[in-house]
Amino acid sequence: MSWTRPRDGQPDGAAADLQARVVVLEIVSMTALALAMDTSENADVEHARGIATLIQEAVRHRCDELGMPAEAQRGASSYADELLSTALTSLFPNSSDGQH
Repeated sequence: MSWTRPRDGQPDGAAADLQARVVVLEIVSMTALALAMDTSENADVEHARGIATLIQEAVRHRCDELGMPAEAQRGASSYADELLSTALTSLFPNSSDGQH
């Protein structure tokens, strides 16, 4: 990991590195979702919903395990919902609610 000096208004090297890693993790997670959720015309929407539900439950469970404060738990759940919503909308673009 390389450390860079921050420019005016730019995050420091550690923060920039963290941002870069988050971007990569988001892309990897979206790709994994795309592979796990059938994107063909014969997609199993219930399977996709089941994956989304499992992810949401896992986020809540992990937040509880870590003893995260309620506000942080809400933030994590909201972020998971946002990623899932974006994935479902991009995977199933023909539906109005992001799900076939």
